[in-house]
Amino acid sequence: MKSYNKILLGAALLSFMSCTKDFEEMNVSPNQPAEASAGQLFATAQYNFADNIGDEWNNGRMGMYYAQYWSSTYYTDESRYKIREGVNQTMWNTFYADVLRELQEAQKLAAESNQNGSENQVAIAEIFQIMTYHYLSDIYGGPIPYSEALDPDNATPKYDSGPEVYAGLLADLEKQIAILDVTKPGFTSGDIVYSGNVALWKKFANSLRMRIALRMIDADEAAATEAIRKSLDPANGGIISSNEESALFRWLSSPPNNNPINEAFKSRVDFSMSATFVNYLKKYNDPRLPVYAQPLSTDPNAYVGELYGLKQGDERNSNGDQTVVSLPSVYAIGAQAPTILLDYSEVEFMLAEIAARNLSVGITGTAEEHYQKGIKASFAFANLSEDEANNYIARVPYVAAEWKDAIGSQKWIAMYTQGIQAWLERLRLDFEDPYTGEEIFVAPIGGSTDPDVTLVPERMSYPVTEAALNGESYQAAIDLLGKNSKGVKTWWDIY
Repeated sequence: MKSYNKILLGAALLSFMSCTKDFEEMNVSPNQPAEASAGQLFATAQYNFADNIGDEWNNGRMGMYYAQYWSSTYYTDESRYKIREGVNQTMWNTFYADVLRELQEAQKLAAESNQNGSENQVAIAEIFQIMTYHYLSDIYGGPIPYSEALDPDNATPKYDSGPEVYAGLLADLEKQIAILDVTKPGFTSGDIVYSGNVALWKKFANSLRMRIALRMIDADEAAATEAIRKSLDPANGGIISSNEESALFRWLSSPPNNNPINEAFKSRVDFSMSATFVNYLKKYNDPRLPVYAQPLSTDPNAYVGELYGLKQGDERNSNGDQTVVSLPSVYAIGAQAPTILLDYSEVEFMLAEIAARNLSVGITGTAEEHYQKGIKASFAFANLSEDEANNYIARVPYVAAEWKDAIGSQKWIAMYTQGIQAWLERLRLDFEDPYTGEEIFVAPIGGSTDPDVTLVPERMSYPVTEAALNGESYQAAIDLLGKNSKGVKTWWDIY
């Protein structure tokens, strides 16, 4: 995939290169297409997106730490919230300069082709753009370059506010869902997620709309409720309703096409299972623990998590020693472990929350029923049986009076490997153990390195280069936030 990715980028470059008559033949590669197709650029964008949210840096050292799924084995700075500015810059650049630009060009080429299904291709690429902007806005706390971001003539795009971005995303989703026509084809090649299935892209778009709506519901319940109602309207194409319909980026078995964290683990062991996560799974005898984690090398039945956020050099650091700490299993770090964009389990937990909030949106089923379906979907995805799921549900029954804690804690467990989204849901729901009221998460044992953050970062700070390259717009965004700090709450996180 990585080699293929380079070929596609090379093809994209070739399509924009000019050449003189004398060197025309020399500039034509017999092994690469002279121009990139819409499908090729869409494949490249999907790859770059999945790599950006699923690699050892943005997922491993940010999302998986901030959700407290993983701990650090020795280099502990990121688990104590000291970021590497170069990594932050790369994440920002990849979203904007790679993914969004590639999707924009894919739409242009699809529209120009005027082939059967080109309207679907444009809409699908736009839906992927919407998801990309959603990640950007939530990671960076709301304000981001959005409405002017892809204007090639504007080197200093304004930062739209968080509510403005969300309003734009929801309006655009409604438009693209209406455009999608299941009687016509989508991408005939290049669609790694859904293989050109337009009906599934419709379901994904409606499910994404629900995620966006619930993320903002405490800040704007009326707009969120209306968006949810539209997502659940069968006339709009439905929502993800099985594990088979989940949106996954599937990696291949061999390098350079394998899961990026799988490749990272081949040279060093930087991540262990967090004591926070392992201890909570053990607390209710969760059968997913042996699926998610490796046992100690000295005892096939022993699972031990590492204390979260230890100081560098603390004698309690495991240094990756499997005789003292459990490492992630192939479920998370296997060569073909998929990068999850949005799955069925999350949809069921969203439906459980919608029912728990008693929203008038035409939902069928109770909060308890959807809560149980969410757990069962997670078990099935982990190749565990329905009997195992039912026995577990008996130990963790739905608690209506503590619905945020019940749904939040189980959604967190089910979202294992989806570090960034799990971190954001942790911030939004502020869940505790629904049965004891005890806190699930801990502050870094060695203390935070960020004076503005005690328990967990609320957002990622903007890359420092933005102040120099887009100073006026950057300052306007800072004025909205108060300061460029990881301790500033996102606009939708009002509790």
